[in-house]
Amino acid sequence: MRYIKKEVRTVAYAASVVFFVLILAVALIITHFRFNTTYIVPTASDSQNFFLADELIAIGLIGALLPTAFISYSNYRYLKAVERNIPQFLRDILQGTDSGLMLPKAVVEASKNGHGPVSKEFGIAMTKFSFGYDFGMSVREAGEALRHPFAPQVAVIISEAYAAGAKMHDVLSSSVSFFNNLEQYSEQRETELKPYTQLVYISIAVFLVISLVVISSFIVPLTTLNSASSAYNSVSQLASAKTHSFTINNSDLSYYTSIFFFAAVMESFFGGMVAGKIVDASAGAGLRHSLILITISLIVFIFASRFIG
Repeated sequence: MRYIKKEVRTVAYAASVVFFVLILAVALIITHFRFNTTYIVPTASDSQNFFLADELIAIGLIGALLPTAFISYSNYRYLKAVERNIPQFLRDILQGTDSGLMLPKAVVEASKNGHGPVSKEFGIAMTKFSFGYDFGMSVREAGEALRHPFAPQVAVIISEAYAAGAKMHDVLSSSVSFFNNLEQYSEQRETELKPYTQLVYISIAVFLVISLVVISSFIVPLTTLNSASSAYNSVSQLASAKTHSFTINNSDLSYYTSIFFFAAVMESFFGGMVAGKIVDASAGAGLRHSLILITISLIVFIFASRFIG
């Protein structure tokens, strides 16, 4: 498990933007693409065509989100692994020193117990120390390398315990108690907030169902009514008496379907980020939910388009 650095993230984000722009260009070229002048909604004239402009844009958004979501979630998992392993790592150090080991040796032994990134970075620190590097500087560099807000504090605690001499046990014991409480709080928080993720998925499902019901039960019948000559004449007369026309043809059906589709995509995108911010305390980590929800919305509208219009 590795933390993806800023340079790699920048390249990946730039590639995502380029990919989305290319897909958007393809949508403009191979579809009868237009912007509605009233609501600026991208759509195409044929609602039965799989390669509609709106669907291509959604596919481009999914492709652009893939590397972004992967990087965000990978870094989130790395930081969570650091956070989970810090309390156990300190407990192992405390147990080692209580059993008679010197602090550097206790850190080495604790690093062998499989504490993920924490073991790796502090193992490197102890290797530096064995070659004559300053102990305090070694552990502080390890804390900075872990990139978690707790890690530099742990490094300071270990460094101060090394300098505390006879009070080393008291320093380590109080820090173990403190981080144990933080771990319990974090687990309790995750348990209590996890249902909010399910709430976001349920809200998207409800919106999709309502959208399909509105399209199939209200908008499609209007296009059928418009196909009848008598109904068409009556609607045309009404339209001539008013500023806005209520006639709906196949092009309008594609337009209204696009409105619901893009509304579902936007709700999926921001809903996933909100779920990540609430549950994981990271909007970037929620992009994995956005990716799943946008894909579900796209699949639902693709299959629904076979039966609409």
